[in-house]
Amino acid sequence: MVATLATLIGTGPRPAFADPASDLAAAQQQQQLIAAVRDKLGNNLADALVAQDQLEKSLKANVDQQAQTRQKIQDADSKIAALDADLVRRQLQIDATNRRIEIEKVQIRSLARAIYVQPGSILVMLGESHSLGDLITRIADLSSAGGRAKKLKVQLNEDYALLQVSQVKQQTAREQQAQLRVGLEADLAKLVDLQAQQEDSKRKLAANIEQTRNQITAVSSQSAALSKQIADILEAQQNEIIAAAMQQVWDQVRVWQGQNSVGNIPASAGHSVKYRFIWPEPMGTLTQSFGPSTLSFEPAMNGFPHFHAGIDIAEPVDSPILAADDGVVALVGSGPYGYGNYVVLAHTDGLTTLYGHMNTALVKPGDRITQGQVIGLEGSTGNSTGPHVHFELRIAGKPVDPAPYLPPGGPSPFKQ
Repeated sequence: MVATLATLIGTGPRPAFADPASDLAAAQQQQQLIAAVRDKLGNNLADALVAQDQLEKSLKANVDQQAQTRQKIQDADSKIAALDADLVRRQLQIDATNRRIEIEKVQIRSLARAIYVQPGSILVMLGESHSLGDLITRIADLSSAGGRAKKLKVQLNEDYALLQVSQVKQQTAREQQAQLRVGLEADLAKLVDLQAQQEDSKRKLAANIEQTRNQITAVSSQSAALSKQIADILEAQQNEIIAAAMQQVWDQVRVWQGQNSVGNIPASAGHSVKYRFIWPEPMGTLTQSFGPSTLSFEPAMNGFPHFHAGIDIAEPVDSPILAADDGVVALVGSGPYGYGNYVVLAHTDGLTTLYGHMNTALVKPGDRITQGQVIGLEGSTGNSTGPHVHFELRIAGKPVDPAPYLPPGGPSPFKQ
C-alpha cells in the first residue's frame, strides 16, 4: 500500500496544499476570459453571417451584369451583321454603277464619232430629211442625246463617289462595333473572373462560419489561452475575406470604367479654381491619415501588413457627405464589412474617389455629380470604429494620398 502511494506521488518533494482563494480567483479569471472569447466569437459570427448575405447579393449583381454584358455583345453582333449586309449591298450598287459608267462611256464615244468623226452621217441625214427644218430637228436631237449622255455620265460618277463615301462610313462603323465587342468580351471575362473570386470568398466564409460555430460550442471545454488563439485565427481569416471583398469593389469599378467613359467633364459653376478637390466633410475632424495602420482589419499594401488606403474624417451621424469633385456615380454598394455603405465617383483624367461607411447613399449609378453636391450621410457601417467617412482616391486603380489634391490645413469649407 505504501509502495503504491509512493509510486503515485513520485519520489520528489510533496506539493504544498493549494490555496482555495487563489484557485477561486484563477477559475473566475478563466471564466471571464472564456466569456470574452465567446463574445468575440459571437460578434465575428454575426458579422460573418451578414457578410455571407452581402456576398450572395454581390454574386447576384455580378450575374446580372454578366447578362447585361452578354446582351450588349449580342446587340453588337446584330449591328455587325447588319453592317456586313449593308456593305455587301453597297458593293453590289458600286459594281452596278461602275458597269453603267463603262456602258455610258462606250455609248458616248460612239455618239461622238457619229457627230464629229463621221461627217458623212450628216449627208445621209440630209438625204433622208424631207426639209431643212426636218434636218435641223434631227441634228438637234442628236446633239441633245449627246448632252444627256454627258449629264448621265456626270451623275453616275457623282453616284459612284457617294456610294464609296457611304461604304467607307459603314466600314468605319463596322470596325467600331467590332472594337466595342472586343472590349465587351474583355469585360465579360473580368466579370467571370470576379465571380470566381466571389465564389471563393463565399466558400471561405462558409468554412469560417462553421468553424466559428464549432468553436463557440467547444470553448467551455478548452483553456482560455487556446480559445483565444483559435478566435484570433478565425478573426484573421475573416479579415482576409473582408480585404478580398474590398478589392472586389475596385475590380467592379474597373469593369464599369471599361464600359463607361466619363471623358472630360467640364468644371461646374462654383468649382474650386485652386484645388482639384474640396473636403468631403468640411466641418469634420481628420482622424486617420493615408499610410501604414495598426488596425488589424486594414489589408496589406505597399509592403505593410496593414495599410490605410485613404483618409478618415469624423462628423456626427447623418452629417452630409459632399462630392470632392465633379464626376459620375460608378458604383453604390452596401454591406456590413469592408467599406460598409459606399459610393464611388469617376472623374476626369481617370481619377476615382470612394466615400465609405455611410449611413445612407443619396445617389445612384450613372448620376452626374457636381463638386459639393451631397451624395450621402455620415455613418459607421462596415469595418468602422465610429462615425466617419473613409475618403479614398485612386489613379489608374492604385490608391494615392488624397491630401495633395485637397485644400491644406485639414477639413475646411474652402471654396476658392
